[in-house]
Amino acid sequence: MTRAHELRTRKDYLQTLVDWDADPATNGMVRVISGVRRSGKSSLLELYKQHVGSDKVVSVNFEDFSTLGLREAQRFHEEMTTRIAATGATHLHVDEVQELDDWPQVINSLRLHENLTITVTGSNASMFVGEGLTYLAGRYIQLEMFPLSLHEYSSFAPEAPSQPAARYAEWMRGTLPAAAQAGSAKIRREINNAIFDSIFARDIALRGAIKDPDIFMRVASFVFDNVGSQLSSHKIANYLTSAGAKTTQPTVERYLGLLVDAHMLYRCDRFDVRGKAHLKGGAKYYFVDPGLRDVLLGANSSNTGHDLENMVYLELLRRGFSVAVGNAPQGEIDFVVTRDKERYYVQVALTAMDDKTLHRELSSFRGLPAGSHCILLTFDAMPLNTGEVVHLHAADFLDGAPLR
Repeated sequence: MTRAHELRTRKDYLQTLVDWDADPATNGMVRVISGVRRSGKSSLLELYKQHVGSDKVVSVNFEDFSTLGLREAQRFHEEMTTRIAATGATHLHVDEVQELDDWPQVINSLRLHENLTITVTGSNASMFVGEGLTYLAGRYIQLEMFPLSLHEYSSFAPEAPSQPAARYAEWMRGTLPAAAQAGSAKIRREINNAIFDSIFARDIALRGAIKDPDIFMRVASFVFDNVGSQLSSHKIANYLTSAGAKTTQPTVERYLGLLVDAHMLYRCDRFDVRGKAHLKGGAKYYFVDPGLRDVLLGANSSNTGHDLENMVYLELLRRGFSVAVGNAPQGEIDFVVTRDKERYYVQVALTAMDDKTLHRELSSFRGLPAGSHCILLTFDAMPLNTGEVVHLHAADFLDGAPLR
């Protein structure tokens, strides 16, 4: 695959940036592209540069060793000011901006240049917390970039099956662009291992000052192995201590925070459907990529039902939904999803052909307000007797079919 072709396949993300350019409300706002390392942020930035016109863009990539001297705030500010004046550039692109000292303050100062649009990328969510970010409060808009969707995968992977259900199994071996393009399973594993090591070394161990990597890996393995289950730091600490890996609740909480900051995990909180309020405790965690999960746990340790739930969760986020676990009168609903005035209640099951399983999945919808949009996603090819509940094939939804 050529790089040009690789860039074209992320066109939906590019369209978001183009739409922002056309919206007067975003004038003067910094565009922040975030996401797990190697998810395609740099490629998107390059695609955006091509769209704008290379002669109009000043670019700095902090992945490049030659930029090491630019990480000092004052020098970076002076150098960018000089380059912008010399070239007449209208855009400034900064890749992996978290490597720049005092980056919010520096970028906010450069933002004051007239007719300058600034776009930055970052691989760690901790860049959006802390006192320094007050300089950009209300002055940035964020685009989160995810690994390849099932639909995008069909353009990336060599000889990917055309049918979504057949493509799904191959996609679950690794959804990050580099892994998807691998020519063999061995190369894919090596790529996934390298990406995992890079994230751990650069976005977790270094920034989080991990003193006991073994305990950290045990925490990570436990959470990755229990996606779709309600977890708490107290529960994890007790389990690991009983297994001979003594740790504390605060340590587990910190490690979970580091995993979320690095976009390795996403936290999904509970929502009380009746009280219409978010609940504390009992959150679920979902991994960003099955290939990285396999690095931790091995390729044969997956739970296919929970894996499907995980990938549905990520697809809902891709589509701009806010997602929570539903606490309903008749039981838990996998996902309560909202976007603007839309709200859907979604159950996910690998199969519901068995009457008992179908009854269990549908029973959670009982007691919801009349007219609620309820959806059951399964891998069953045959239609199910779901009454007013919409039944969709999960692979079709993951491939782009709407929730309706």
